[in-house]
Amino acid sequence: MVPSSKSFLGFLAIPLLMFVILVTAGCASGPPTQQELAKADYGTAISQEDAQRAANEFLKRVLKDPDSARIDWSPITSGWIREAPLHGGGVLFGYVLNASFNAKNSYGAFIGYKPYMFLFYNGIIKSVYAQQELGTGYGNDSYFGKLY
Repeated sequence: MVPSSKSFLGFLAIPLLMFVILVTAGCASGPPTQQELAKADYGTAISQEDAQRAANEFLKRVLKDPDSARIDWSPITSGWIREAPLHGGGVLFGYVLNASFNAKNSYGAFIGYKPYMFLFYNGIIKSVYAQQELGTGYGNDSYFGKLY
């Protein structure tokens, strides 16, 4: 029995779609190209104190108990973030502040240190990334996802 062309095309549609998604997603990863670096605009510099103050203000809106936060700050440096295709896939240049936070959750227990990354452009937070959990129970996987 020869399969109909309609069912055969349906059979190929899913693998073909997956291939296109994987190829497209792979194009958006990696460091900036030489052309992107040549056009890089990091904006005006921000001081360590101003960056930490702005990051703290952001965290007050995000954390369950911001007053309990224990924070380890890294020095602010010029840098870049490659956005995911979902967010446009471009490269954002600016000043990067990395930090690790440990704060209390809704049950009053500390959650353990989680990494955050803040990108500043002209003294304003343009992007925030943090470690997030995917899954429930014993099958949790961590990923670095965009918060803002």
